[in-house]
Amino acid sequence: MRESQMKKIIALAVASAFAVPAVAADITLGGAMAYAYTQSDVSGTGDTLSADDNQIFVSASTETANGLTITGKVTVVDDATGETDHQGTAMTISGPFGTVGLGDNSGALDATGDYTDVAYWFGGYNMDGNDMALAYTLPTLVDGLTVRYSMSPEGNNYIAGGESTDVAGTAEGLEASAWSVTYSSGDVSVYYGEEKVDRAAAQTTTNKSYGIKYSAGSITVAAEAGSTDNSAAVTDSDIAAGDDVEYKGLAVSYAMGDITLAFESQQMEEKNVAGQRWEDENTFSISQDLGGGVSAGISTTSNDSTDSDAKADKTAVVINSCQAFSTAKYGGVRVIPSPGRGPILRHSRPRPSWTATTT
Repeated sequence: MRESQMKKIIALAVASAFAVPAVAADITLGGAMAYAYTQSDVSGTGDTLSADDNQIFVSASTETANGLTITGKVTVVDDATGETDHQGTAMTISGPFGTVGLGDNSGALDATGDYTDVAYWFGGYNMDGNDMALAYTLPTLVDGLTVRYSMSPEGNNYIAGGESTDVAGTAEGLEASAWSVTYSSGDVSVYYGEEKVDRAAAQTTTNKSYGIKYSAGSITVAAEAGSTDNSAAVTDSDIAAGDDVEYKGLAVSYAMGDITLAFESQQMEEKNVAGQRWEDENTFSISQDLGGGVSAGISTTSNDSTDSDAKADKTAVVINSCQAFSTAKYGGVRVIPSPGRGPILRHSRPRPSWTATTT
């Protein structure tokens, strides 16, 4: 499907969603908190207690008279930098045409993969993709097949990261687009995706990533690989013009009831430039679901690198919990456990409209 056709589908979806008034809504109020006590062998760095994007969110879902499902979500995050901002605040419109996302959405590459990101803390596959202002998921054409497209038009769009002026979608003249295909059959899942991002004037980054995951009972194994091709030196980084970066990830996890053991290995290597850099990070973790949306774990990581500042051995003890709030006046409220992310409060019956739930 051509990019112009996808843009037309998005426009039609938005127009049809607001052609009739909403008639019912389901409200969710929740949040998540995580704290980690970390020991590190990095010179000049003592033990630390850090938080990881503690957040609260409110979402509402309703169905219009013509059968479209509209969902809005507002998220406020106290991020690791000590700033409070929005992340993931967006609206989705779903119908026979698929699902359209408006606002701060996971891009098509960001919405898939991460198969090797299994450790409870540290680690993480580096070819994760970017958030984008518009996202489109095609309707199911084949069982198990998911096709996504996303974009950020030229201009200052409403997505997280707006404090940075060299990322597509957050400053005038920068744009981005991405697509991905994911297929799952039985115990096996595979994906492939590409992303093109303007980072500044005459600076374009092209990302590609693919992976496979196999799950059999309590065991999951996964592998991923990706690359970044930079047309010019990237602002605020050590990446030079023509510097290609390759990424590889391997992972295995084993679940024993409420306890999960996980190991992942992540590698990065620069190509095509003098003084090539590389990083090799190996992370092991053990975690336990304590029930009620609370979990805890221990992670240890070892990062070897040509960059002396990146070399580190770290161990963290983590508690992942939530504070949940409700000011509901209409009917009961039930707690829905969300393992590892804290309990979520949801109204036990739909309200007449979004505005009718305000106090």
